[in-house]
Amino acid sequence: MEMFATARSIDAAQAASESCDIESDVNRLSQRNFLQHIPLANVINIIPFALIAICSLYLPDWRLMAGLIAVNAATVLAMFFVSRQLLRCDAKRHRIYWLVYDTMACVSGLIWAGMMFPVIETLGRDIVSLFVCVVIIVSIAVTSMVVASQWRTFSAFLAGVMLCLIPLTFAYIDSTGPITLIATLGLAPALLVLAHGARVQNRLIIRTQLEKQQLADDLAQALAAAEYLANRASLTGLFTRRAFEDVAERVRKDDHSHPISIVLVDLDHFKAINDRHGHAVGDNVLKSAAALMSSAIGPFDLVGRGDGAAARWGGEEFILLLRNSTATDAAQMAELLRTA
Repeated sequence: MEMFATARSIDAAQAASESCDIESDVNRLSQRNFLQHIPLANVINIIPFALIAICSLYLPDWRLMAGLIAVNAATVLAMFFVSRQLLRCDAKRHRIYWLVYDTMACVSGLIWAGMMFPVIETLGRDIVSLFVCVVIIVSIAVTSMVVASQWRTFSAFLAGVMLCLIPLTFAYIDSTGPITLIATLGLAPALLVLAHGARVQNRLIIRTQLEKQQLADDLAQALAAAEYLANRASLTGLFTRRAFEDVAERVRKDDHSHPISIVLVDLDHFKAINDRHGHAVGDNVLKSAAALMSSAIGPFDLVGRGDGAAARWGGEEFILLLRNSTATDAAQMAELLRTA
């Protein structure tokens, strides 16, 4: 019972370790995707900035609105440069840059909410003020969805919005009425729900991509292993006779301008070894001889790397293919192998 419990504990630990690795990969890819695509979101901010700027021309306090737009645009531009540094910096400075980026996100949220100040007093009496308010709220919602994959950045942005918007709403509740206060208080929960859904969806997509990549890697490894086993003898690890013939034909076609030599190897008195010491010892002799020949000629695979190829031709017979080798070279190689 204790053994089974230990086995289950080991399986649970391995599963937890794999889960942690997957979560780490998801976090890493989520951050990278966010940093790669955030410049596009920064460019799209030009649209609400332009709309608010045009509407501000009809507002009494247009200078204040113009200043807030300029400060917000400068903050977004600074966030863009920090995001570029995050893509290039080392691990030591990565956390510092993220802290700077999240702080800027909070400042941007404060400014977005602060842009309500020039229009909040006339919100219920002026269509321009109402339009500016709608643009600001939509921009806040869109920004929340864009940064939702990075929860700390989203939290910092939303905190900045609410830290400015709630006191502002309370200060002008006499002119805006209780409906505005209710809408303001309901904004944060609504954005939290939407951002959480967007974050879960984003991480699910990344996780699916990672799982597909892992399956593709496992399949490639399985195919490589299957190809290796199909072309190699199980005992010696050398090429099978059929695989050797394919290799020899390919070498003959590819290296037709260079000399190619063949060496046949026969182990003397091998039957006596089997009879006297048993087949297990005979198998060890075959494996040792195969390892000696493999190390002598160098690695070779079906792709064509290495200096030669070796195969088990029969029971105790082996065959070697030597590329760029004359008959003299092959004789020297054969003598080295015989001596070894």
